[in-house]
Amino acid sequence: QQQPTCSIATLPKKVQRIGHMALAAVCLFALGAVAGRPATLRASIVMSTTQTQRATTGPSDVSKQAPRVTNAPPFTPLQTAQAFYSAWNHGDYDAAADLLAPDVKFRDINYPQPFYGRERVRTYLKECTENLVGWQFFIDDYAEDIQRGRLGLRWHVNDPDGNPLLLPSGGISFLRMTDDMSQIAECTDINEPFSKIPLPVQGPMLQVGAEAMKTARGAFKTIFGDDGGPLKMPAPVNEPPYTAIKTARIFYDAWNAGDADAAAAVMSSDVLFRDMNFEGGFEGRVAVRDFLAATAEILGDLNFVIDDWAEDSARRSLGLKWHVQDSQGRRIPVASQGTSFLRFNEYLNEIVEVTDHGEPLATPPEQLQMPLAMIASRALEFRRTGKLPEIQLPRPPTPPQAE
Repeated sequence: QQQPTCSIATLPKKVQRIGHMALAAVCLFALGAVAGRPATLRASIVMSTTQTQRATTGPSDVSKQAPRVTNAPPFTPLQTAQAFYSAWNHGDYDAAADLLAPDVKFRDINYPQPFYGRERVRTYLKECTENLVGWQFFIDDYAEDIQRGRLGLRWHVNDPDGNPLLLPSGGISFLRMTDDMSQIAECTDINEPFSKIPLPVQGPMLQVGAEAMKTARGAFKTIFGDDGGPLKMPAPVNEPPYTAIKTARIFYDAWNAGDADAAAAVMSSDVLFRDMNFEGGFEGRVAVRDFLAATAEILGDLNFVIDDWAEDSARRSLGLKWHVQDSQGRRIPVASQGTSFLRFNEYLNEIVEVTDHGEPLATPPEQLQMPLAMIASRALEFRRTGKLPEIQLPRPPTPPQAE
């Protein structure tokens, strides 16, 4: 029996408008930082960028400055993805679209809904090529699961000079390939937020979040009901033989159970945990354990559920796609899905690095997405060159001729 679901579209229009207005205010505030004020936020953005980005080198250079990558048999998930991003970076959106399955599902998390079908995604790629001045995707790390035809990517965006953008520009993508791995059947892109919670106020913000989530959970249960059954299961124990996906499941199951000690037990002593809503990262098992304990209180009876994964044992890396649901298996109304990238020790029984990206609480309407991106791109280009790029506003549709 299908469980009842709830989405942002079902919320009252007034609530949706408030979310859109808040997000627009954040975008305008971030653009003010790019233009030169306020200095405090600008310094915060630059610090965040330097902590989470890679400059111009990495395992997979698909930038416009690098030779064009083409796709040819024998196909692999990484090669197909490299060819896709290389074509996109070179401005050849037609070639990029040809590397997508005809019925592809493409999710840019900044848009309210996914794009379905190659032709719709082709239009999106064309709009990005025309409006994002000189932006180049660069692959920082990957987890290639050839056996399952999956690929997890950690990437960032460079400017035309090959330098990371002033705004935080990293992201994690999860790709599912066609059976022959020659095309992308599904892609989920989640980028890091423009603004983040500063280090000095992370503790108070987590406490505020815990109180807010208690109120939200109460309202959610009032609307959808609760059978009063058990909310948490005991945390599992990691035992050999170890694999990346098994260790990851142990970690998330322990976190879901509210057992921060058990979750931290599968972390290395010098683990780096990046929740992209916060500046920098949490370093060391003790700091991560404290963060997990605080967020477990916020989550309450909500659970992380792994939807799909890309396991690369040779590189000791793992890409994940997940969602959050309540104890009855119902997705929460907003910000319920995300992507993660994990790295492991040589035995695959400890996690040495985690990067989590979740979808935003609210997004502007689809009609405003590209204009807002264009404004941000022009602002960054003006800061880089001192010259304001030409802005070509879309022409209004031509009225039909009277017969």
